[in-house]
Amino acid sequence: MGKGLMHRLLSRQLRKLDLTGSSLPDDVRWEALLQSISDTYQQADDDRYLLERSLQTSSDELQEMFQAQKATTDGRLRALINTLPDLVFLLDEDGRYVDIISGDEHELVQPSMELKGKLLADVMSSEQASFFMDVIHRALETNTLQVVEYELAVQAGKRIFEGRVISTGLKVNDRKAVLFLARDVTELTKARNKLEHLATHDTLTGLPNRVLLENRLCQAVSRTKRTGKKVAVILMDLDRFKHVNDSLGHTVGDELLKEVSHCLKISCRAEDTVFRFGGDEFVIILEDLESAHHAGQAAKHFLDAFNDPLRLTEMELQISVSIGIAVVPDDSEEADILLRYADSAMYMAKEAGRNQYSFFTPELADNSANYLALEASLRKAISEHELVLRYQPQYSLEDDALIGLEALVRWPTAAPEFRNPNSFIPMAEITGLIEAMGIWVIEEACRQATTWLKRNLHFGRIAINLSSRQLNNASLVNEVKDILARYELPGSLLEFEITESMVLHEGGAIYSNLDTFSSMGIDLSIDDFGTGHSSLVNLKRLPLNRLKIDRSFVDGLGEDPNDEAITGASIALAKQLGYKVVAEGVETEKQAEFLRQHKCDFVQGYLYAKPMLSDEVEELLIQNHPAFGKISR
Repeated sequence: MGKGLMHRLLSRQLRKLDLTGSSLPDDVRWEALLQSISDTYQQADDDRYLLERSLQTSSDELQEMFQAQKATTDGRLRALINTLPDLVFLLDEDGRYVDIISGDEHELVQPSMELKGKLLADVMSSEQASFFMDVIHRALETNTLQVVEYELAVQAGKRIFEGRVISTGLKVNDRKAVLFLARDVTELTKARNKLEHLATHDTLTGLPNRVLLENRLCQAVSRTKRTGKKVAVILMDLDRFKHVNDSLGHTVGDELLKEVSHCLKISCRAEDTVFRFGGDEFVIILEDLESAHHAGQAAKHFLDAFNDPLRLTEMELQISVSIGIAVVPDDSEEADILLRYADSAMYMAKEAGRNQYSFFTPELADNSANYLALEASLRKAISEHELVLRYQPQYSLEDDALIGLEALVRWPTAAPEFRNPNSFIPMAEITGLIEAMGIWVIEEACRQATTWLKRNLHFGRIAINLSSRQLNNASLVNEVKDILARYELPGSLLEFEITESMVLHEGGAIYSNLDTFSSMGIDLSIDDFGTGHSSLVNLKRLPLNRLKIDRSFVDGLGEDPNDEAITGASIALAKQLGYKVVAEGVETEKQAEFLRQHKCDFVQGYLYAKPMLSDEVEELLIQNHPAFGKISR
């Protein structure tokens, strides 16, 4: 062996024993050499053992540190997940549960040992499993978050979940994996459904409201295009409902609306839908009709449903309704147009006398447009004080003295023309504009009265017509008091005229208000007596001062024995009841003579004077001054 090839450790040992590598040592030194080599091997073994022990100790320490850190991280992760309202699952692409990261004791999920390793199809129906597999595959293929809502039976019962599925980018057992987060949204869904119900249903009656109406009507129109059948839109309005609220209170009004709703629901077929359109208006959608005639039959059925009084908690109420009908496809296939047409037809039914139904006709479309334009113009005329009052003088038949004036509202058009009152007064009554108009008439009459009185021009009383809508307004009495106080006028300068039909159809509130007016010194009279249907019982209950005989009877005086008999009897009746009598529409001497002979107290009509503007009345009062002042009562 060459010296250069000898291991340095062996070379060092040979030098230590004074040996060379060229000859064998003697026995003593040979034994010493072998012992030295053996000691060297032993030392190497000891060093290797120490190194291995050191490495093992370091490895154990590092492993402990890793496991501690991993346990801490896993604990934090699990603690974090367990605080979330989600169930977290790890599933592979075959739909197999790999892990359940949420708490094992979660009340909504089966224990993890019962789920791990199982397929979706093992724990739910095949339809549900197929649904979720589609979601998993879609998440893996598109690498996008998939969000679904579903219902599932779990330990806690049937619940609604929102599921969020996303690819993890990992593989488990060589299978792609997704993370599935399931959140229980049962209570949230219930709350959402409740809010949706509140938004689409009337809180008082529980009926669908107008928000849902348009959607349902559009669906009905779509169905009728497929079936070829007809759909009818019935718009129903309670007659004189405002009076119920004003006289009996809103509690009774609300109870009445609920009872009407119930009555309509039980009167409908299963395929019909009743909606509360707003206020006292209801809409009914009738589907699968063979003809419009069937809509008329249904409307008659609804009218008949209210023939008997409705039983409320503390009373029974007799009501009636007015109905308008629009038909698909005859009239339109647009939801908003159908509702507008049905509304126009309903107002036609009201104008025809209420408690009936009316179909929409093409003529109503033109009338409806004109009606809306007229309503807008009248609203403007009231707000901008374009209306004027004309005053028709009333005279005593005993001595021809001027005893008062009747205020008549007029609406100027192109001077010197005025609109016919019959063209806008009924519309004002229906739309409610009559209330603003009525207050304006009272205030304007009082303002003019103050002007005349300041000039020492006496006119007796000013008679003003009240509508039923006005008289049932709870604020009317206070408004009249305020006006009289503002102009510093006594109530004795006013007279309010009401009609017989108001006495018949209206209730307790009218008597209370009239009693208050009477106590204020305001005279009260029944207008158009003989044309209505009031009873003597009703008349006796009213604090009346006068009866006005309608012009329709006065026209026939001196020519028609029937008119003469009715007029004579009316005067006699009024005298028996202690009322003064006013005859209106007197145009001939023959009529005036008949009235004079039958002891009629006062007259008004073209024979004496036409309705005048305020400046014309002023001239008349000046002519009567100072002799004027003999006021019959």
